[in-house]
Amino acid sequence: MGNEKDFAESLAEALGPLYRVSVLNSEGRIEASYGEFDSIRASRVEIQLPRSSRSLRVEINLDAVEAAERAVGALVPKDSQVDLPMGGFTHMDRAIDELIQLAEGQIRLPIGQMSRAQKQQVVRFLDERGAFNLKKSVETVADALGVSRFTVYNYLDSSRQT
Repeated sequence: MGNEKDFAESLAEALGPLYRVSVLNSEGRIEASYGEFDSIRASRVEIQLPRSSRSLRVEINLDAVEAAERAVGALVPKDSQVDLPMGGFTHMDRAIDELIQLAEGQIRLPIGQMSRAQKQQVVRFLDERGAFNLKKSVETVADALGVSRFTVYNYLDSSRQT
């Protein structure tokens, strides 16, 4: 149980104050909870721990999420078109996809019609904007370009040498 509590506590700390992580026993009762927040409304997922009768419950504070959405909405009305500054994204999970769309617009071709040299331009464009600092970015870009990770690394090396 000690390792499970340590893991839950570390996970709650890594996720931040919008989250609560609880260790549940085999009957679904909470044995330990980390990352308390003041909200009754939460979205939750339960994950069975491997080689254990216990599970983890991860909850996110929906009140805080909705407050953040309202604050962003007040700053940027939904009906207005906003040109995001370089490196500005609507959501981190979509950052690479948005950058790829920007690169396609700059080259004026969909990726499926791009030549090798144009795909290298896309990789250079993404690298200049820090896309490869994001986790799993090389794999995501390789999939989007229809090339291997090895090819993306080659394109990066070539771009960074010039």
